[in-house]
Amino acid sequence: MFFKGEPRDIVRNYPMAERGSARRIWELDFLRGFTILLMCIDHLMFDLSSTIGFYAAWSSKGGAAGAVANFASMWWDRGVSWVGQTREIVWVIAISIFFGLCGGSTIFSRNNLARAIKTMIAAAFITLGTYLAAKLHILSEYDVISFGVLHMLSFATLIVAAVYGLTRLSKKRGDLIFFIVSAVLAGLVFLADHLLTTADLTPDPWLFYLHRGFARRAWTGGDYFPMIPYLGYVFAGAAVITLFYGGGKSLLPKLDGKWNLPFRYVGRHTLVVVVVHQIVIMLLLACITAAFVDKGNFVIF
Repeated sequence: MFFKGEPRDIVRNYPMAERGSARRIWELDFLRGFTILLMCIDHLMFDLSSTIGFYAAWSSKGGAAGAVANFASMWWDRGVSWVGQTREIVWVIAISIFFGLCGGSTIFSRNNLARAIKTMIAAAFITLGTYLAAKLHILSEYDVISFGVLHMLSFATLIVAAVYGLTRLSKKRGDLIFFIVSAVLAGLVFLADHLLTTADLTPDPWLFYLHRGFARRAWTGGDYFPMIPYLGYVFAGAAVITLFYGGGKSLLPKLDGKWNLPFRYVGRHTLVVVVVHQIVIMLLLACITAAFVDKGNFVIF
């Protein structure tokens, strides 16, 4: 057990991997890939219901196209539609799992600084891309992503990695200390969220990235994930994964196999999928719209 100070095993790839190649814990990649695919579906529904032109083209077509457009609209209707309410519950669970896995990845990463920098660059790319899309009237100006998932995770990775590095100074009990500190910090972040949510805060454009109470809609844009409370999910995930996977071994090795390859592949290439998935979805929707829904109308071109 890692709590006894024994050295963790090297985390290598899957049982079918060649000897000497990097191995990973399959169920963690599977869960990460599954939540990312849920995100892709979520954003597909957003594009159909909210992107300028797509909803009008599909809903006015009627038939199957109209039914898909109406379903996408219900998907984002959180107040009345049972579809939207169900989506909200699934979203909370998926986000919690995804952020938790990102926190847990810290203990397995060989270079958390490089991982954080890559994530920051990807976040800047997404901000620039959504800004240009708004200028081209493809998206609303309120959909520009100023502090989204990747922005938050880049800073969270640095914070969790710093805590991990400090706790690992204790070579015999480092994992145990990291587990305890991560669990405590997660609790403190959630407590801070409760206190800030109930407080009378003044909106501040320099603090909107910390908590929703400091934000206004014009500052947050789309895909808004402030550090509080979401850093709490990252720390909670770091604690849980340290507890169950601190030894670097799969808990379900007999369930691994080819059946999970698609999910696992996405889970291993999360950053790439997060960056390019909206571009791919928009292009596919444009082509489908021009070919089958509104002949010759690509909407976004």
